[in-house]
Amino acid sequence: MPLKRDILNPIKGDLKELEEELKELVDANLEPLTGSSSYLLNSGGKRLRPALVLLSGKLFQYDFEKVKPLAIAVEFVHMASLVHDDVIDSSKFRRGAEAVNYKWGNKVAVLSGDLLYTFAANSLTELEDSKYLKHLLEAALEMTRGQASQTVSRNDYELSVKDYLKRIRQKTAFLMGKSCLLGAKASDAEKRDQDRMEKYGLNLGLSFQITDDLKDLIGTREELGKEPGNDIREGTLTLPIMIALENSPRSGFVKDLLEKEDPGKRKIREGIDIIRDSGAIGESIELSRKFAKKADSALPTSVENSDARKSLAFIVRYFSGEEVLGESYLGQGLPV
Repeated sequence: MPLKRDILNPIKGDLKELEEELKELVDANLEPLTGSSSYLLNSGGKRLRPALVLLSGKLFQYDFEKVKPLAIAVEFVHMASLVHDDVIDSSKFRRGAEAVNYKWGNKVAVLSGDLLYTFAANSLTELEDSKYLKHLLEAALEMTRGQASQTVSRNDYELSVKDYLKRIRQKTAFLMGKSCLLGAKASDAEKRDQDRMEKYGLNLGLSFQITDDLKDLIGTREELGKEPGNDIREGTLTLPIMIALENSPRSGFVKDLLEKEDPGKRKIREGIDIIRDSGAIGESIELSRKFAKKADSALPTSVENSDARKSLAFIVRYFSGEEVLGESYLGQGLPV
């Protein structure tokens, strides 16, 4: 489920212009891999990270032309990381469509990701302050560390919650934190407000990833664009799976599923039922909303645009599974 457009009303026009520019940049600058890069760009992404850049900037002395290169850069970094992650995980689908590696092969996918990373850095060269690039490179480094940690310890079923949180902080939350920081920095926010926005983004990212992992277990095929239980199928440890391994009397069954190469739909469905019966759903939501509250409390109170602040508050509630404007990111799988 994409982010509701109503939540993004304060940047609606800028997002539309940004989307058009992203497509133009891919078509004009990413040859000879335009096809694969354009395919990924048009595959239904939420554009959450560039939206965070724009909304964070909108809180202060906002200049779209100054903030735009940052929004473009964080989206390209995000896209590149998705392509590389799919190669490592041998994924067949991304956002309900064929993954780039599955459609074009690993070589084209890796090259596409490399090119996107390079173009993300290049888009910042028109900005005078080199610290913008430094922040972006820090995010890319943390994302790589997080993916490396997940890959190396793939069969470690004794992973602690602390280790899990560190991993999702690296893979997801760090870039969201930098997205908010960069938007605020480009809009001449004071240092303390830049720090508050980075804290907001980090906690939003932690809340979002926990809920996103949860959604794989409670979402429908229509909502997910793929069969539920993909993390079980790929042997990926997520918070609800970890809780079930700790609490369920049938944890051995779940562990066996994680270790099988292709468990089959019926057994995955049984595994999902075991995880749900273990209390993992409620515990995961509770932790997600704990981080959501931290994000909300980090938002500056004195801002230039109160509607943008309200949108940022809506975003963190929405992605933590609360109902916002009649919908929840968790969809119909769970009453919230």
